[in-house]
Amino acid sequence: LRSIENDDDEEDVQNENGKEEKEVDSKYLTWGKVVEWYLSQCEQQIGDSVDELRRLQKLTNLVIRRLITVDHVLIYISGEAPEGTPEEERVIAVHPNYDIRGGS
Repeated sequence: LRSIENDDDEEDVQNENGKEEKEVDSKYLTWGKVVEWYLSQCEQQIGDSVDELRRLQKLTNLVIRRLITVDHVLIYISGEAPEGTPEEERVIAVHPNYDIRGGS
């Protein structure tokens, strides 16, 4: 998620239907990709339990939402998304002023 580069790293790409879309540089992740990555890291803990998967998915979404809205550790990259854009599609990154080393 860490990025200190320009927020305008978008390029036009074509999706499967041939329509051009804006794609943010791959150094950023969408909210949904972060959740997927975390859940893949917890595969052994989840096992075959659908209930545990849903519980961890909900918890992960709550943590990301808090890191954005309360702690301001994460930020949205694409500015304010149009109303109705699902959270899972929002592009997020670590705030550039956040010290990931935690030093004072």
